[in-house]
Amino acid sequence: MILTLLNISFGVGEFFSTVFLILIILSFSTYLYRISKYQKYHKSKYAISCLSIMLTLHLVVFPFLYTLMLKKDPESFEFKTAIHDNRKQTVLNELSEDSKNIPYEIKYLENIKLSNNTILNRRLNELKKLTFTEGSIIHSDINLNITGRDFMATVYVFDKNGILKKKLGRSGSHVELDSMKFGSLINNDINYLKKELNYYKVKKTELDRNNFWTFATLLPYSISSIFTGNMSPLTPMANILYTLHYIIIYCIGIGVFLHFLIVNLELIIRKRKS
Repeated sequence: MILTLLNISFGVGEFFSTVFLILIILSFSTYLYRISKYQKYHKSKYAISCLSIMLTLHLVVFPFLYTLMLKKDPESFEFKTAIHDNRKQTVLNELSEDSKNIPYEIKYLENIKLSNNTILNRRLNELKKLTFTEGSIIHSDINLNITGRDFMATVYVFDKNGILKKKLGRSGSHVELDSMKFGSLINNDINYLKKELNYYKVKKTELDRNNFWTFATLLPYSISSIFTGNMSPLTPMANILYTLHYIIIYCIGIGVFLHFLIVNLELIIRKRKS
């Protein structure tokens, strides 16, 4: 389930926003289902239960399935041109903004390695005193993080004029940080940035294939397509799922509407008779 959620989101932030949105909707649907069991809602218990089911299907299940289909085949659904192009440009801008500085950061760290190659094998605790190299001044500091019950190592890289150029951080146990070498710290950061850069390249490739929809961004169009036509199925499977979706929603929705209409009409008739 977690891998599936990751698959329909862009990164950790989008993953948590997707999970949060789904949990909010499911919580409200569950709340409706629970209150349908209360005695004071006895006459409307089936209508309220059906309403909770309809919300779950319409706001979670079918949008979730649509997103998976679009991830697998971006041509499963057709969107109005303005919606499609605006969403694609928005995601492209976000990817460009997030990734534009990564190559420069990798290059800068590589330059730090080259200009400080004489101390790459020194442990961080050996750099507590100011260490002068050919191109930099290095200083490390290891502190206990009281909140996290963990240690934090920070390495400061200054130029020859004493101006701070880079700050490298790593958290972990005292033993781990005590044995860590300066070169390993830099390599860890470089490898992390390379993974981030590769992640953005993969997302750019998906974007070029028009694979840019997530659960959160698709949800408004999935909800409103019944009234606006902003989203239309193209493939046979998409047509089957889309048709099934709205047959279920129409049947439940009309049933709930008629139930409350009849209940209100009965109340009006009783009041007039009395």
